[in-house]
Amino acid sequence: MTEIEKPSDAAAKISKWRRAGRWVMILILAAAMLYGGRWLYWRIGHVTTNAAYIKADMANVVPEIPGKILSIAVKEGQTVRAGQVLLHIDPEQMDRQVGLSEADLASLRSRKERYQAELHQARLSVPATIAAARAALAVAEKQQLKARANLDHMQLQYRRFKKLYDKEAIGKARFDEVDTAWRSAEADCSAAEAQVRLAASRLAEAEASRAVITKAQAAAREVEDGINKAEEARKLARLHRSRCEVKAPIEGIVARLLVREGDYATPGRPVLGIYNPETRYIEARFEETKVRYITPGKKVEFIVDNFPNRTLTGRVVIVTPASAAEFALIPRDVSAGEFTKVVQRVPVRIAIDDLQNRPDLLPGLSCEVFIAK
Repeated sequence: MTEIEKPSDAAAKISKWRRAGRWVMILILAAAMLYGGRWLYWRIGHVTTNAAYIKADMANVVPEIPGKILSIAVKEGQTVRAGQVLLHIDPEQMDRQVGLSEADLASLRSRKERYQAELHQARLSVPATIAAARAALAVAEKQQLKARANLDHMQLQYRRFKKLYDKEAIGKARFDEVDTAWRSAEADCSAAEAQVRLAASRLAEAEASRAVITKAQAAAREVEDGINKAEEARKLARLHRSRCEVKAPIEGIVARLLVREGDYATPGRPVLGIYNPETRYIEARFEETKVRYITPGKKVEFIVDNFPNRTLTGRVVIVTPASAAEFALIPRDVSAGEFTKVVQRVPVRIAIDDLQNRPDLLPGLSCEVFIAK
């Protein structure tokens, strides 16, 4: 049997436990006050925000020509170099455009050769034709002079023989011979005048043929301009053909593939995204009331939500000289008079220390940032 405890012993034991509990509570309260005081002191001396994200310089790769995607040469997470082929677009349509442009160019060059031959022929034949027409006119004018002189001589002969015939000094047969010769000289003179007029018209026609040279020169210049345009069209077609291989604009990591083989590539629609891990940084948005404590070069501490037990460091690079709301797609409109004041946030760019050894800091991860005042 156990000895029954006396009431005085039980009361002493209870009193002892109470005193121990009080001491425990005092210790807990003291520890809480110490920790809370340190936390409060730390919070008073720092500005913080949890509106912070890791970002990087990212390029959305967009095809410049339409077509079916035949193959994709990279995978998500793969490191690529600038200029590396990422995917191939069906080149059939571009090949046809190249062939059409080359055919147009060949046709224009053939026309150019023909026009040049015509121009060369015109430059040779037109002066020769003009020279021949001038020579013919000169001969016709001399023949006219000869015919006119002969006509004048025969007129004198006719008058003299007419007087002799009227005096019956000569016979009718002789007079008829002179009359016939006079009439023949008159006809020859008229024919010579007609030949002069004909030669003059032919010379005028030959002179007018100079326009053939001018026209041939204009045609040659026109086809030359057409060749220049066709060559530019061929260059453009070949450029479009080269764009069937979509290449990486920057060196980096493939973050996201937005298409699959067999999809139709559309100009202006991104097909994948690449970011450069060496350009990673933090964009933290602080309340406008806290920005006065932030200056470029200040040390920064931050915690990534993905690694809550690890505190990392960085430094302030720049404080954006405008609030984030100024860049919103839908800006604020207070013209109606309805206004509710909202504390604005200002983006702050932060460089990450020892970035090369932080491959696990991926763009898009959330952070909590602390900056001493």
